Amino acid sequence: MNRKQLLTSVLAASLLTTALTACSGDSGGSSSDEVTILYRPGSLSDSAISGAQNAFPDAKIKFIKTADVDTKLGAALRTGKNLPSIVTADPIRYAPTASKFTDVSKNGFTPEVAATYLGWKVDLGRTASGEQLGVPIDVGPLAYYYNADAFEEAGLPTDPDAVGRLVSTWDGYRSLAKKVRADDKFACDDPGLLFYYETWSKGFGFYEKSGDELEPDIDNNIGKTAFDRAMDFQSSGLCANVMAYSNDWNSGLSRGEIVGFLQPPWVGGAGLQTAAKKQSGEWRVATATPDGYAAADGSMLMLPKTSTDPALATKVAIWLTNATNQASGYTKNGLFPSALGAYKSPDLTKPQAFYGDQPAASTLADISEKAPRILKGVDTDAINGIFQQSIRDAATNGDSAEAAYDEALEKAETQFGQ
Repeated sequence: MNRKQLLTSVLAASLLTTALTACSGDSGGSSSDEVTILYRPGSLSDSAISGAQNAFPDAKIKFIKTADVDTKLGAALRTGKNLPSIVTADPIRYAPTASKFTDVSKNGFTPEVAATYLGWKVDLGRTASGEQLGVPIDVGPLAYYYNADAFEEAGLPTDPDAVGRLVSTWDGYRSLAKKVRADDKFACDDPGLLFYYETWSKGFGFYEKSGDELEPDIDNNIGKTAFDRAMDFQSSGLCANVMAYSNDWNSGLSRGEIVGFLQPPWVGGAGLQTAAKKQSGEWRVATATPDGYAAADGSMLMLPKTSTDPALATKVAIWLTNATNQASGYTKNGLFPSALGAYKSPDLTKPQAFYGDQPAASTLADISEKAPRILKGVDTDAINGIFQQSIRDAATNGDSAEAAYDEALEKAETQFGQ
């Protein structure tokens, strides 16, 4: 799952619930030995897709690739027709319709199996009443990527541990960014993401627990502090004010103007290593981020209730996400594993030439294991997106931090508050 997918606007829970509760049928019309997997491009490893049929010779495995999984899944749930056996989705988004999905913990995803994945990732697939609706796929450990040659020219340390110590506090990161800026370069790309990532490091997703339920918690000191810090970077000219993967971002990397940024690992393959191809060997990955470790939650495999044997579908989901397939998914598809066994795989422990022979994936594994679980609700990403956009807009309209925050807060509370 790439960053664009992560930031895609989610369906409003009330609309989703209304639409899906109109459906009473659970059958997708498939036979019990037919397992159909609906997935987004890049959300499953190539090895998982190519090897599934051989792994389950007595089943009929069919993969359906689409960029618009949620629309197709929503339509199938409404009509009860063409339901996939397995789908790449976000259990939090579909929590209001949990009864439409299989509890995999009762069909083979035992505590022993669950223990082979990151604990916080497993927890994100569990409902308040204890049903396990998701089998983990990838996660997005947040790291600091930087060009060591550019840092040396700016009089900064180049060793990942030393850079990590600098970036581990906001004051340290600001000092680093100022030195890089003195060379007419940037150690930050998108100030909106600084806000997003700060909330991640606190496990904050604009919700709070109220008994067994989650309620919106939009005007919170964690979010306000994160917003002010991001606005400080933006208003001080320390960020390039470009979004990852945009043409301006690619150009900035290619020209050597953007020499550092905070990002999850999916920035590597088609992003950084493509845009900065000529800088191979100069880049490094630092372990720490300001105020703590952080990771995006990534995707999961969910099992809509169909006529497919749920125990078989659960076995297939577990196999698709095993340590071997997830390790391969990182090296070939940029999906960072949630399966703990993958972290010891040669695919993740080997030196990487682009990062100056640094075993960068081991750094990302350490972050993944130390990151907190984000307390997310159905509208977390949409709320976050409002505040991010306000920060980006302030870069062009000149709004103060106070005005930009107040505008974003009013919009978020109008749309998602209670």
